[in-house]
Amino acid sequence: MENMALIKFSTQSFPLKERIEAAQDIYAAIANIELRTPNKQIPTIETQLRLLPGISIGWVKTSPIIVHRNKKHVQDGNDDFTLLLNPRLTPSGRSAWNASIEQKGDIKCAPGMGCFSYNDRPGIITFEGEQTHMLNLKLSRTLFEPLVTRFERSHRPILDQEVLTHLTRASLHLMEENPAEPINILAQTNQLIDLAALAMGAHSDYAIHARQHGLKQARMAAVKADINIHYYRGDLSLNWVAKRHGISPSYIRAMFDEEEMSFTDYVLNVRLQKAYDILANPDYVSTPITEIVYKVGFNNPSWFYRAFKKRFEFAPGDIRALKTT
Repeated sequence: MENMALIKFSTQSFPLKERIEAAQDIYAAIANIELRTPNKQIPTIETQLRLLPGISIGWVKTSPIIVHRNKKHVQDGNDDFTLLLNPRLTPSGRSAWNASIEQKGDIKCAPGMGCFSYNDRPGIITFEGEQTHMLNLKLSRTLFEPLVTRFERSHRPILDQEVLTHLTRASLHLMEENPAEPINILAQTNQLIDLAALAMGAHSDYAIHARQHGLKQARMAAVKADINIHYYRGDLSLNWVAKRHGISPSYIRAMFDEEEMSFTDYVLNVRLQKAYDILANPDYVSTPITEIVYKVGFNNPSWFYRAFKKRFEFAPGDIRALKTT
C-alpha cells in the first residue's frame, strides 16, 4: 500500500486540559476549520485521514462538537467539495448531525444518509450525539465536475442506499492499516471515484461507465464477503445471496463468469479452504472430520472427501496428520 499516506489523531493521546487546544490545532492544520465544543466540554475525537490521488478519506468518531468553516477560512482558494456520509454502524454510533451551508440551507443527516459540504462556502456542522461517526470524502472539483450534474443543485440529502453502502465499505477498507490482502491503490481509487459520482448524480454517459465498473466491482466484493461470512449455511444459494443484495441471480452469475468461475465453484473453494484451516488447527485435532464437514456447510461427506482431495491432493486425514503433529 505504498504512497497512500495515513494520518491519525486522537484526543486521548493528550492530557485532559490540552485536548480542546490539540483538537483545534489539528483540525485547523488539516482541514482549515474551526472546532468548538458545547459548554467548553472536553472532546473525545478519533480521526484517520487517508490521502489518495484526487480524493482523500477522513474517518471521524466524536463526542459533541461544532465544526465551523467561516468567511476567513473560505479565502484559502479551495473550491473542492466534500461528500459526508453517516454510516449505519453500532447503536452507540447511530446519531445524526446537522449541517448548515451558506446558499444551500440546512439539513439533518441521519444514519444511512449522505450530504454535501462546499469548501468555497461558509458552513457549520453540529454533532450532538455522545458518539457520532462521519465518513468524509474530499473530492477534487477539477476531477469530478465533468462527471456529475449536481454541483450547483440544492443541498439535499443523498439517499441511494446501495451506492452509499458500497461507498462506505470501500472507503473503510482503504482505512485499514494492515489489510489481509494487498490493496491495488489505482483500482480502489477508481472504484471510489465511480461510486462517488453515482452518489452525486453522474452524467448519463459516465453513469453507464460507473455502473459497469466501480459499482459492479463493489457488488462483487460485497457478494464475496457475504459468502465468506455465511459459507457454513446449508441453504446458501445463488438465489439467497441475490435476494440479500437486491440484484438478480443472473447478474451475480455474469459477474462470476467474468472472473472465469461459477458461483458454485467459489462457494466450494471457500468451504474447502475453511475445512483445511480447521483440520490444520491443533485446537480441533479431536474434532471428528465428519463434524467439520457439516460445520463448513457440506451436507454430503463422500462428496466433500472427493472435492477436498482434488483441491489439495491430500485426504482430510492426511492434512490433519501433517499439520498437527
